[in-house]
Amino acid sequence: MDTYPNDSTLITWKACLSKKATRVGHPYAIVSMGKKHPKCKILITAVTTGEKIVSKKVYSCPTGKVVNKRYNGTDFHGKGQFTTFVHMYGVTTEGNLSPRSPWLNLH
Repeated sequence: MDTYPNDSTLITWKACLSKKATRVGHPYAIVSMGKKHPKCKILITAVTTGEKIVSKKVYSCPTGKVVNKRYNGTDFHGKGQFTTFVHMYGVTTEGNLSPRSPWLNLH
């Protein structure tokens, strides 16, 4: 049985971006939270190399423990290089696996 991150306040997340179809990007986050995590918001954004936001979605953090829960961002259409950023608002200390995804080339 997976007990990570148990009853702690620990929050970890990973920013991800995949190609859903030709010129369609699919940003998402994989999030784990301890049972006593603080109230927060999960912000998922996808941006271009020029930092133009092409996708943005906000979730309220769930209550209680969460292990490897997937939060989908808003799919976007485009051509070129894109990356996903995941921010946790309302959190002052966190464990973080990856705040930004690798760059994805849509063409």
